[in-house]
Amino acid sequence: MHESNPYAARPSVAGRVIAVPAGDVEFARHVRDSIAADLDITSLEDRLRPRYPRARVRRNELSGRDAVWYAYRDGRWEPARAT
Repeated sequence: MHESNPYAARPSVAGRVIAVPAGDVEFARHVRDSIAADLDITSLEDRLRPRYPRARVRRNELSGRDAVWYAYRDGRWEPARAT
């Protein structure tokens, strides 16, 4: 299911995409390498899913903030595991 939210516009130049979990360096690199100037949320998910089938991308919903997208490797946020 893809996001059809009209507020899910591309992050502005000041915006950013945050990879979750933050400790997965390979996923974060793949997210960064998948970002393009003309990208929307659906396109980013489509680029991530061949390698990470459960990946989801969501825009923050907090008003008054720069556009921030969260790319979730496992489709949702999970607390960090204790080592």
